[in-house]
Order: sequence, then C-alpha cells, then structure tokens
Amino acid sequence: MLSFLLYGSFIVSDVFLFRGWIDATFGPTPDLGYYQERAQAILDGLILYKDIDVESPPLINYLFVPPQLFGGEAWMFEIWFSLFPLFTGLLMYTILRKWNEHEAFLAACLAIICPYALIDATWGIQDEPIVAFFYLLPIFVFLAGRIKTSALVGTIAAWVKLLQALIFPNLLISMKSNKDRIFSVLIGIIFSLCIIGPFVLASGESITDLFQYYFLGGDASGNTSGGMSLINLLVKGGFEISGTMGLTITIIALFISYCLAYYWKLDIWRSAMLTTVIFLSIYPMIRLGYFIIPFTFFTIWAVKNRWIIVRLIAMYAFLFAGQGIETDEVGALFNNSWLIAFVLVLIGLLIMLDTARICLKSKCLFDDVER
Repeated sequence: MLSFLLYGSFIVSDVFLFRGWIDATFGPTPDLGYYQERAQAILDGLILYKDIDVESPPLINYLFVPPQLFGGEAWMFEIWFSLFPLFTGLLMYTILRKWNEHEAFLAACLAIICPYALIDATWGIQDEPIVAFFYLLPIFVFLAGRIKTSALVGTIAAWVKLLQALIFPNLLISMKSNKDRIFSVLIGIIFSLCIIGPFVLASGESITDLFQYYFLGGDASGNTSGGMSLINLLVKGGFEISGTMGLTITIIALFISYCLAYYWKLDIWRSAMLTTVIFLSIYPMIRLGYFIIPFTFFTIWAVKNRWIIVRLIAMYAFLFAGQGIETDEVGALFNNSWLIAFVLVLIGLLIMLDTARICLKSKCLFDDVER
C-alpha cells in the first residue's frame, strides 16, 4: 500500500499535471526513446548490437519489453520501473526478518520511499530502480543461505548492468571455503559465455561498443566521463583526465575496497556497501539514480539511528542540487557552474563516505542473534 500510494501519486501527477511543464523546462526525458527503440527492436526480431546500436548489456534491454508490449507509453514505463523499488522492499523484508522482523520491515519501508528511486521511476523515467534491484539481488540470495545460487544470480545480474559485477568479488570474499569460491568462479565464466556468447557470434565486432563504453574507452561521442561524477565535472572545468587514468583510479580504489573487506572480515552487507560507496565516489560516469544502492544499504542503520536519516536527507539534497547544476540547461544560468556542481557533489559524497564509516562501526540487525 505504501508503494502504491506513493509511486501511484507521482505517476498520476506526472500524467495529468507536470509532464508538460517538465518537458518544457528540462526537455523530454532523453532515455525513454532508447528504451522504446530497443524494446521494439527485440519485439521485431532484430539482433542487439548488430541491427541496432546498443552500449548497454543485453539483458537490461529485454526488461524494457513488458511496458513496450503494452503500448510503450511513458506512463507504462513509469509503472514498470516503479515495481522494482517494491520488489526490493519485499525481498529485503522477506530475507532480513529472520534477524529482526521489526527492523527489517522498517528498513524495507525506507528502501521503498527512497527519493532517488521515487523520482527516477516516475518523473525521471530512468531504469536505475531496475539496476539497483539486480545489484542487491545476489546479496539477498547470499544472505538467504544460497551461496552458490548467489554466484549464478550475480552473473545474470552483471549482464543486466555491468555495474553489478562489482560485488562478485565481495561474494567470493564472504564465502567460507575455497571450494565454493572456485565453483562460483566457474559458474560466473560458464553462464557469462552462455549469455553473451550468442550476441558475440551474431554481431561480431559491433559488440565491442559495450565493453569500450564501460571500460571508459568512450561513448559514441568519444566521451570518457559523464554525469555528475567528480572527474566529469573536472573535465568540464578544462582539466584533461583520460579514460585510461579514470579506469586506473577506479581499479585501484576497488582493489583497496576488496582488501579492506577481507582484512576487516566484513559480512556481505558491509563488504558490498564499502565497495559501492568507494566506487560511486571515484568512477567517472555516475548518475544520481545510482545512489539508490548506498541509500538501501544505509537503511538498516537508519532505523536505529535517526541521525543517519538526517544524513541521508542532506546527502540527497547536495547530490540533487549538484546534478541539477551539472546539466547544460541549468548550468548555463551560472558562471563556473562546473565548480558549483563540483563542490555540491563533493559535499554529498563526503556525507555518504562518512555515513558508511559510521555504519561500519555501528551495530545493526546482522549483529543480532539469528532466530
């Protein structure tokens, strides 16, 4: 009911009140056309990467088919995207309630009302709620005790969005035996070949755009950074930062996060949280919607500490303002808009990192005795 009332209200207000104003003020939602085009191409029997240019992993495009099948209107995509925060909350409560049912329920409710997810699923019409769900899915499966299955789910999730591959090492670190680790790596390799292999055979060299984009070789316009990342804002300010440098910094930061998770013997929730916040602070291509993920991680501490909620509100305010000024339409209104956006985003990221620091040191439901 919470999800229905909240997301339903935003969808109805968008359709009947705000869509015209949003399109006139900020321009039509840029990604909706891509979702519709790729979903329709699949329905028409076209081959991704060969018959249509695609820079995203294959499976995410098939997740655009259901709303397109029902007409492909903007509001259909809003309804579809709004289901995934609900799925995240339901799964979160179902898995975590064995530690503490009351706190699991409250955390799931917070995950559903996450402002990043609410805006992206409705007015923004962005697929980040789907990305966040699949990012967290293998962690929930792991917490449910399905260790080997989590590796399979993690592999599938990585081909929904390569971002999900970040936490595969966290799964391996949290496993108790080398036998499970070896088996999981084999699962990852075999199922990755089964998923991407047919597209490689069908499209040939065209699929290299996918890997070039995610490994910062540049998009169709040659950009090696994007969005509200600190590196992209520095590039907008005239600093020269190559894709190779950005990739190198990201790899080093990720390696440090995995080493810390192993050295500190973190559980899978804390381990994945640490890797995620470090990655989002460094990677040269990020969007506001990606912060659904750390927000969800923080919820299990927020239900015990209201100051965490205050921090989450402040983090959202600074990041939202930073992304808004980063856009060309709003940035044109300010002198040195890149610098203003840089400061705002930096403050938001520092709040996120400090919140993660507090959470790593504080107890949560995982420290309760499992019933």
